[in-house]
Amino acid sequence: MSESELPFRSVAVLGPGLIGGSLVLAIHSRWPDCELRCWARREEAVVSLRERFGDSLTASTSVPEIVEGAECVILAMPTGFMAGVVAQMTPFPDSHEVVVTDVGSVKGPVQEEIGAMVSALGGHFVGSHPMAGSEKSGLDHADGDLFESAAVIMTPEAATSEALIDRLQQFWEGLGAMVSEMSPEAHDELVARISHLPHLVAAALVRSMLKENPGAAKYSGGGFRDTTRVAGGLESMWTGILADNHEAVSGQLSSLISELESWKVALDTLDREQLHRFLSEARELRETL
Repeated sequence: MSESELPFRSVAVLGPGLIGGSLVLAIHSRWPDCELRCWARREEAVVSLRERFGDSLTASTSVPEIVEGAECVILAMPTGFMAGVVAQMTPFPDSHEVVVTDVGSVKGPVQEEIGAMVSALGGHFVGSHPMAGSEKSGLDHADGDLFESAAVIMTPEAATSEALIDRLQQFWEGLGAMVSEMSPEAHDELVARISHLPHLVAAALVRSMLKENPGAAKYSGGGFRDTTRVAGGLESMWTGILADNHEAVSGQLSSLISELESWKVALDTLDREQLHRFLSEARELRETL
């Protein structure tokens, strides 16, 4: 891809974990002419990046050094760490527009806090959420094709210019993603339903089934492993996600509890017709995925 087709001439990725590392790999592969920068908290990670990418990437533990001159800055860390990182940035120059985006799975609190901080620096914040990832973490598990055919939800503010939004959309689409736009509130309600509650349920199912009898795990088949796979995610990250989006997740949890109570009634009364209907509806809905 030629330089004229680059959405941004310089991109700074802050945080080389699974998502950030996958972004670095994807950008490096698709836009070799892009000036690629990466900030890491630990010096060991900086050394690893330099060994892996050589002169094609600038890596440092200094936030101002990595952000300086970048047209697009991506916050690729848990939401609880974003404000501390943005606080280390220096004001952006008036000579060009800078868009700051993130990859967090909660948008309301981020938009409110980080959006104001970025605006004070002279930049423009546009939230992004790539619906891609794994229960694994870290640069070692990064995948340059992670965003291929993945959904990415953008949550731009009304005051953000369409030209800047279009450039960020072109960036995600250039990585193979399918982009949608919605408000932060609509986003948080949606992901509570399709991402955050499923993670909570997987964790609750593991606790319920194995806490009193851990030895039962050795007899489990693929169904139990598939159903509970996401429970292997980092608890430090997921504690923050569930806390940040607690109202929407709690609302969806209430709906699930009501649904489970209906199943229990059908089981307690041996209502085969009802069980058959529930299973049939579930199968048909599952086929829409």
